[in-house]
Amino acid sequence: MLVNILREYNINKIFLSCLGLWPFQYKLARRMLPLFCFILEISYLPFEILTLYKHRHNGQIIFDSLYQMVVTIAFLVKLLNQLWYRDKFRRLYEIMENHWNIFTNDLEVRILKTYSHISQKFVVLYSILIYVMMSMFITIPSIGPMLLDIVLPLNKSRPRHIAIYSEYGVDQDKYFTSIFLYTSIMIIVGMTIMVAVDTMHITCTAHACSLFELIGQQVENIISNVHIGDRRCNVGRCKNVGYKMFSEEMIYREYIVCLKKHQLALEYVNILNDTHKIVGISFSLLIGAIFSLLGVRIVYVLDQLEEMIRFTFIIMGALLQLIIVCYSGQKLMDESQNIFHRAYAAEWYKFSPRLRSLLIIILYRSVVPSKLTAGNLFPLSMTVFATVVRTGVSYFTAFLSFKN
Repeated sequence: MLVNILREYNINKIFLSCLGLWPFQYKLARRMLPLFCFILEISYLPFEILTLYKHRHNGQIIFDSLYQMVVTIAFLVKLLNQLWYRDKFRRLYEIMENHWNIFTNDLEVRILKTYSHISQKFVVLYSILIYVMMSMFITIPSIGPMLLDIVLPLNKSRPRHIAIYSEYGVDQDKYFTSIFLYTSIMIIVGMTIMVAVDTMHITCTAHACSLFELIGQQVENIISNVHIGDRRCNVGRCKNVGYKMFSEEMIYREYIVCLKKHQLALEYVNILNDTHKIVGISFSLLIGAIFSLLGVRIVYVLDQLEEMIRFTFIIMGALLQLIIVCYSGQKLMDESQNIFHRAYAAEWYKFSPRLRSLLIIILYRSVVPSKLTAGNLFPLSMTVFATVVRTGVSYFTAFLSFKN
């Protein structure tokens, strides 16, 4: 029973369970819910292909359809990644539970809880932000005109629109309610996939950061114990050799424990990277494609307030997705390398050769920071985020100059 996981990360468990992605729920739910989500999301692609075919000479609709297809593919990538690595995610959550049972002293528990509280605050704020933006994205084009007809009536009713345009082979005015419900459910399920997967990714990464933080703190505490032992030896002029040897033996054992805990952290990060490397490379490419397509599309709607608001929500959502992936990777790199800096800052030349050999092992293991990679090709960091954003802005300014 995952007592600690359910206590600390219950919100994440609820989101994943709604989609059948929690690996410890009933087998029927794990099979039927993801199947429903997959069929619902992929069912939209034929309508987009039909739209591309019927409006193949209309550039604006082509770009609309293309970015909508990219977003749908992004939903499917995250869903399929969770299903493909279901066993690894199960193992990942079990390891997290074991860490709460292994790291049990006051310092370790305090650091673990600090990072778990930060991650849970992020889960709440991120989910609220995403669902508010999604609600406005869905309702402004369709329900907004109806409200305006009541508040500021005109001689004729304002036209209603679906949040995402596609050809369905039927009269959209006649079947507006059915199409609105279908697209709304499809968007809600897709965004729930995003929220569930992203928030659990942040939670797992925050847990990894907490492991490196507590290990770094323990390394500093051991170093301070060495200095205290040296001062005591100087005051007593090293008369109590037996005490000094006993103190050094205790410090040596603490270093051994730190090395074992560092190994646990490295193994955890390796599994975490394996579960997200496909998502990392996919989203770097997909979000770059979304920026490029939206850059072209926004050029044609600069004078349309409603369309600008709609595309602003899409861009903000894409930026949130990208910054989550990149910032979590950057934070993990920084925390893992802090162990090296803390160990290197020690006055290692005052250590005995025995302690010095252990310090060398810690330095060697932490000199290369732990990373979350995009398909094992490049590390996910804020540098990647800046590169993608800069590329998107360059495309937008280029297309804007062409229009002018």
